[in-house]
Amino acid sequence: MGVLLFSVALPLFAARGPEPPLRLPLEPFGFQPLSQQFLLAGSSMLTIHYVDNQHLLLTFSARHLLKRLPDEPEDDMDRTIDAVLLELPSGHVLARTTWRTHDHGQYLWSLGHGHFLLRIRDTLTTFAPLANLATGQPFAEHPFLSTDDRRIAVIILSSDADLLTIETIKRTPPAPKRKTPLFGPTPVEPAPEPKVVQINFYRLHVPTEPGAQVRASPAGAVRSRGAGSIPVSVAGYLSTVDQGHQHYAFDFHSYAGKVDELSPFDSTCPPFPLFVSHSEFIVFGCRTGHTISAVGGFNMRGQEMWEQGLFGDFIAPSLVYAPSSGRFALSRVLLHSSAVADQPISADEISAQTVVVYQTDSGKQILRADCTPVERAGQNFALAPDGLSLALIHADAIEIYRLPPLTPKEENAVKLAQTSAPPENDLPVRFATQLSPSAEEADSTVQPEAQPANAVAPTPGNSTPPDAAQTPPPADTAPAPKPSGDAVQASGDPSPEEHRKPPTLYTLPTDKPSDRPSSSDRPKDTPQ
Repeated sequence: MGVLLFSVALPLFAARGPEPPLRLPLEPFGFQPLSQQFLLAGSSMLTIHYVDNQHLLLTFSARHLLKRLPDEPEDDMDRTIDAVLLELPSGHVLARTTWRTHDHGQYLWSLGHGHFLLRIRDTLTTFAPLANLATGQPFAEHPFLSTDDRRIAVIILSSDADLLTIETIKRTPPAPKRKTPLFGPTPVEPAPEPKVVQINFYRLHVPTEPGAQVRASPAGAVRSRGAGSIPVSVAGYLSTVDQGHQHYAFDFHSYAGKVDELSPFDSTCPPFPLFVSHSEFIVFGCRTGHTISAVGGFNMRGQEMWEQGLFGDFIAPSLVYAPSSGRFALSRVLLHSSAVADQPISADEISAQTVVVYQTDSGKQILRADCTPVERAGQNFALAPDGLSLALIHADAIEIYRLPPLTPKEENAVKLAQTSAPPENDLPVRFATQLSPSAEEADSTVQPEAQPANAVAPTPGNSTPPDAAQTPPPADTAPAPKPSGDAVQASGDPSPEEHRKPPTLYTLPTDKPSDRPSSSDRPKDTPQ
């Protein structure tokens, strides 16, 4: 998406200049320069992930001879990926392997605790390179999920890596090309049938002990007319409420049936919320027009914790998370002028790829750094699990920046966020308005491998009753920080017994709840 900034954040939120980073040149690991055309087109060519706080997993597209495979589909784009397990800070190579992929889409996701998810075409496996290092097979793969007659379109992992969303479409053979007649008009190609996207949700159980495998429990399935991202967590989902007059609000819907009314947000375009932890989410919105130029931080206590502007035109925003430290990192590909999302761009249009590390509770920018080469797909930067270092690719090297430790105030904010999280449950993921998959669709959906090691059934005894309240914060936890200055605008909902009122022609969004006419019905948007 192309955007234009219309506001300036206060110096309070300016990131300080980074200290000189630790540099590990890429060439000794076998890295060779990558095609700029593929990098700017959104191909996943180069990734970096933390295995733990002292080890990195580096992967990159490499040039190796490829053997021809029998019955290989015509649209395959085979390539090889080198994966290297590195020790920090020495950069010593502990293990390496090579994978063969058949497309240029994303192939790797970090599941936390040293476990990773690997996609080869439409088959998903897991591996734990550091935990299996002593066995001599650090990259040994374990079956995880597979498809029969469906193609994986989108894979989304929640910020806490405990909910996996897989969006698939039915696999159909390519239609035969019609021959152009020598005489007469060229036959018109029939319009393609709209593809129904099936969305499957899985609760993940990532082990902390070595040797154990990642397990998945099915958490529901819905159908959609298109692929996309949904602001969903293991406990519920967010919906956006359009109150009119460019005034929006958010509701959190628990799968147990409870609805919590959260803080409002002003935007000239429909805002997009995104979870960054179990109890906090950020929202992208517009200050004017329909270009994304603002971001705000919200919590489940009904507060907008902060709001600030986003500078410049950009595309391809991507994020990584470190919820245990209350931090996340946002990458944006900055442009010299506005552009259309999902459209090709040239190197001349790009200004830089910048990464900013934020403290979630305050919006404080802890560090700002650039990535080169620019990778539209992201994944060329990573936050350590403890949130105390940032690794990124810059100038043909891995650069690792040390981040400051949490202050006592920030530690209290993290504890408060953890205790404010909605209660987890094992109930199915359900939305207020949804289509259930038909019997034909359900039979061919993505299913976990039928193995006791990774197939887990939901436990009814752990389900939360519909009227269960959220866990209150402990008495010794510091209260949420109060806003100060124009760049931080905190606001809360009315008390639980006073429901949010929709604005009318005779009221404004800024009116107090007591000044508005009562109404029991208000429109609610379906999840985006």
